[in-house]
Amino acid sequence: MQHVLDYLQTHHDQNISLHQLAKIAGYSPCHFQRLCQQKLGLGPGKLNELIRLQRGYFMLSYRNWLSVTDIAFECGYESPDSFSRAFKRVTGYTPSQFKAKATGTVPPLQPYLHQWNEELSAMSSSLADNFNDQVSIISMPPLEVCALRHTGHPARLNGSVQRFIGWRRENKLPPGQYRTFNFLHNDPTTVTPEAFCFDIACERPAKQLVLEDDMRFETIPGGRYARLSVTGGDKVLEAAVNFITTDFLTENNEQASDFPVIVERLSFYPEVPYHEARSHILLLLSK
Repeated sequence: MQHVLDYLQTHHDQNISLHQLAKIAGYSPCHFQRLCQQKLGLGPGKLNELIRLQRGYFMLSYRNWLSVTDIAFECGYESPDSFSRAFKRVTGYTPSQFKAKATGTVPPLQPYLHQWNEELSAMSSSLADNFNDQVSIISMPPLEVCALRHTGHPARLNGSVQRFIGWRRENKLPPGQYRTFNFLHNDPTTVTPEAFCFDIACERPAKQLVLEDDMRFETIPGGRYARLSVTGGDKVLEAAVNFITTDFLTENNEQASDFPVIVERLSFYPEVPYHEARSHILLLLSK
């Protein structure tokens, strides 16, 4: 199934038949249709539609300077009207209403991925074998960044990300020129929602900037870092962070400093398919 999800992400702008998807999965069309229903609770056609709408959801959320028409065509719809009808049918909002309301509506595909995410979590031990070969020890100089701190319920994180992207765009700090980071202060699965803390940051330019009230200038300290390069979505990142903060330290007799785990975002969904997003996990080591 993972190959099918990845294929649909990469070919979201194409009409794909049941026979094509079944061939990718390695099953007969009938067996694949049953498997899709069993794993995700929906059929292949609905899965394809929700992957398109998921992309539209994130583009409306984080690329809201784009027009609904541009987003519709980018998501593989033949017209903005067909995109709007499909989006409203699934979310309850038209794309224009969604952009204006900045609602906390659940992403279209999320309700169907619970069981699949549990299976991916169970595979984390096999992912760890691959992580061993992807860790390197590097020396990094100090780096000045502009950071926005989100505190409180993880469900409100999207709003903080939207504000940071808006501020960054207003100040002409594109990701292609200024590096992008997250600082992971704690794990949302092990703390109360009110205690959750997460920083969104970008490399600080030489020019003068006016920060918003909940932003600050921060320095990523120089020193020895363990760097783990990963490709994939949130579940892969979660497994990578768990590995570098536990197994890696134990197996290499290293200790972490008190600076938070850093995720450097090298490429982003929806600019690239979800499974092709690239990141570096950076852990500052004690001297």
